[in-house]
Amino acid sequence: MDSRTPMFLTMQRLHSIAFLLFSAAMLLSAQPPSALPPEAIMVAREIQELQQKNRFSEALQKLDELEEKYPDRSELVNMRGSLYMTNALRDLDQANEAFQRALKLSPDEFRIHFNLAEVQFVKHDWAAASAAFQKLLDQFPKIPQAYRHMVIFKRLVCEVKQDQMSQAEKTLSEHFTFMDDTPAYYYSKAAVAFQRKAEAEAKDWLSRAEGIFKAAESAPYVDTLIEARWIPHLGIPEAPSAPTSNQR
Repeated sequence: MDSRTPMFLTMQRLHSIAFLLFSAAMLLSAQPPSALPPEAIMVAREIQELQQKNRFSEALQKLDELEEKYPDRSELVNMRGSLYMTNALRDLDQANEAFQRALKLSPDEFRIHFNLAEVQFVKHDWAAASAAFQKLLDQFPKIPQAYRHMVIFKRLVCEVKQDQMSQAEKTLSEHFTFMDDTPAYYYSKAAVAFQRKAEAEAKDWLSRAEGIFKAAESAPYVDTLIEARWIPHLGIPEAPSAPTSNQR
């Protein structure tokens, strides 16, 4: 791979994809129309560091203080939702409430829409998550390829989890190739293999991806497979109860 800056920030594996993809550093680099002052950005980065160190109570306390000084800032509310998405806290109701509040403040923010879809994914409500990711693609047709591939991949995982294997194969063939600058092709192949109980084949695809792509580029894809419970991880909470009979 080339030496370009990865679009996805590497974080601890114990964090959800919502936190991985839209962590404080990336969130604050987006420079909203009225950017936070430098001192607020500095505090936000301190909160991020506390998250990385698993000091979540301190992170929430600092975020409370920051939001008190700068109320109704969607980037801070979104940060709160991402905090609640981490495995250590994993309060999906509070995360969803925060993301919904952030969306009211910034209704056109891609990252907030993504995080709301991710809540459904982490709940294993595959049908709702699939619809949300498709809506995201429809609403934001010009997002960079790295983001677009991530969203399509997550939709593919939802299809696989619903045993819509022909649709998943179609998604894979229409959107990804081994020549892409993202690892979506390899991890999609792994997802399909995992669902078919072909574990050796799935691990082979994972190994191929690891040999080609940097860890920072693969991390969100690996975390997605962890959330789907195909890759075991000691720090992740138990799988939620399936919302409907066709959930896996």
